[in-house]
Amino acid sequence: MDRLSPAIAAEMNVGVLNELQRFRLIVEHSSNMVVITDAQRRIEYVNPAYTRVTGWTFDEVRGLKPGRLLHGPLTDLEVVRQISQALSREETIDGVEVVNYRKDGEPYWVRLHIRPVRDEVSQLTHFVAIQTDVTERRLAREALEASERRLAEAQRLARMASFECNFDTDEMLWTPGAEQVIGLPEALLPHSFRGHVSLLHADDRAALEDAYWTLVSEQRPYEIEYRLLTGEGKVRWIRERGYYLPAEGSLPSRLCGLVFDISATKEAHDRIQYLAWHDTLTGLANREQLQEVLHQRLDVARDAGQQMALLFVDLDRFKTINDSLGHQVGDELLQTCAQRLRDAVRGSDVVGRLGGDEFVVVLSGIDSSDIVARIASKLLNRIAAPMMIQGRELHVTASLGISVYPKDGTTASELMRHADAAMYHAKSKGRNTHSFFSEDLNARLSERFELESQLRLALVRGELSLHFQPQFQAEGARLMGFEALLRWQTPDGRWIPPDKIIPVAEESGLIHPIGDWVLEEACSHWKQWRVRHGADIRVAVNISASQLRDRGLLARIRQLTERFDMPPGALELELTEAVAMHDPGASIELMKQLRELQVSLAVDDFGTGYSSLAYLKTLPIQRIKLDRSFVMDMEHNPDDQAICKAAIQMAHSLGLEVVAEGVETEAQRTFLLDHGCDLMQGYHLGRPMPARDVLQLLVLAPSFCLSTQSA
Repeated sequence: MDRLSPAIAAEMNVGVLNELQRFRLIVEHSSNMVVITDAQRRIEYVNPAYTRVTGWTFDEVRGLKPGRLLHGPLTDLEVVRQISQALSREETIDGVEVVNYRKDGEPYWVRLHIRPVRDEVSQLTHFVAIQTDVTERRLAREALEASERRLAEAQRLARMASFECNFDTDEMLWTPGAEQVIGLPEALLPHSFRGHVSLLHADDRAALEDAYWTLVSEQRPYEIEYRLLTGEGKVRWIRERGYYLPAEGSLPSRLCGLVFDISATKEAHDRIQYLAWHDTLTGLANREQLQEVLHQRLDVARDAGQQMALLFVDLDRFKTINDSLGHQVGDELLQTCAQRLRDAVRGSDVVGRLGGDEFVVVLSGIDSSDIVARIASKLLNRIAAPMMIQGRELHVTASLGISVYPKDGTTASELMRHADAAMYHAKSKGRNTHSFFSEDLNARLSERFELESQLRLALVRGELSLHFQPQFQAEGARLMGFEALLRWQTPDGRWIPPDKIIPVAEESGLIHPIGDWVLEEACSHWKQWRVRHGADIRVAVNISASQLRDRGLLARIRQLTERFDMPPGALELELTEAVAMHDPGASIELMKQLRELQVSLAVDDFGTGYSSLAYLKTLPIQRIKLDRSFVMDMEHNPDDQAICKAAIQMAHSLGLEVVAEGVETEAQRTFLLDHGCDLMQGYHLGRPMPARDVLQLLVLAPSFCLSTQSA
């Protein structure tokens, strides 16, 4: 081939130089970083963009390997290793995103392209690396990803997810985490609106479909609640909101939906509704639901011309069980009774609890009172059956009152009030029985309630007083003390006997303030006797079952004996056999504590209760009081004489004194004296007298002394 002329060669050299100059200008002014290394990857050239981004000048990096300058804490060493291996194989690197570090230590991200350069014989001579700074784009993407994560977390915490549904294709797309809201595995999430509807409870599908087609046709948003069947076969409550999104650009018109898991809210709402209508302890209807049911059933009975009955059930002596065995036992007993009542009636009948130990049963569509009486007996028998509670066999009875519509009332309040009145009458008949309401009963109960109202005022008005009946030593007839007896004179001058006062006070709870007043009044009078006459005599006060169970009794007795400076044995507490033997263990413990206060104890009305001699001998008492029923007929009844003699002998064998009550004749006094009775009281010896007469008796009495066993 002919050699080129010098002129042509010179022209070609100028052209090459010009081309190289243009490439150099492009590289020098490029926004991308350009790095050229030799075959051993030592830097031979970097463009100004490299210096601008990294802070390193060409003179500072010449001859160095790029990896020595660019690695840092965020460097992915695995990616670096893969790049190094590819270059060792003289391969091209295309579009790998890596993090590098500036001279000041700040990180930046680049998209990396590396090409090997070869000479005319394909020998590797250089590597050319072009790096595009993608830091801003990378940070923006990470911010977007973080935002999406926060949104997903917010949706998870809010139990919320969203979806879009293409109106044309029916294709449905869900946001991440929707499976947690819907309660289905991700693979089973519905991919069409039809599939979505098929997951709903059958009763809820039509409502969602109607809302969907209204949105399609009228572009009107909807909000609906429905039940969704989850993969576990459970029901989940969902609230769904749907919005119409019109077509824009390449996006078609579509449904945007938000779904919220409201199961917990629904459950809480249902629980609130349940608590509003049910008794929390037993699950029975509460007072509010009973009122609503009664009004509804009365409307039905009135329209149909039918009868219905209301049964008021009250457990007998439940407070005793609650106080002695504890509230846990009491609560379990109430639950057991509630279940027994519920099991004993028809499914259409309603059983409710008013509170405490009071239950109500509503019977609809009854034909006669005989049927109601049989049901009442059945309920009482069910309750009276033994029940095992916390390893203890308990026996409980109930009293039941009945009112019948329309005979006994036409309103819910009338029927409730009259059944309540009948229940109190059942209690007065001895408990564990039922009673129908009657007008005569209503009159008696009205009188009782009036008596209770007046008794509440009597203490405040000062209408109550104490009379004192003397007790004499049988041998020598010396005055030994007085029994304090409650009296009530109304403003119109009527005297209300104790046998009417005490039952009303017990049932109404007035026994506690009245009992406290009696104790203080008796001790106060004793102090007057002591100060004015130096009388060392005893004053006896009756204690009821309610008072004995009162945990504050000991403290009050201690305060009174200290306040009035009463010596040992000056105060005597009388309690009946029934009171003393009701829960003997607790009674004995309390009585021992009373004895530690130097209080005398006596069992009143002995022989009329159900004392066990085994328990009687363990009671820390000083005397027994022989009931008047054995004394009054002893002159003519050999059985009463035998009982009195046996009681006196038994008491003496236990080291106890005997007090005979109701001694009204000389023959009775003589018989008791002859058989060793220790003390007597009765009309023959002295009637109950007001406090002013006691002072006169003390002036006339020849001598005073305490029994040798009084302390």
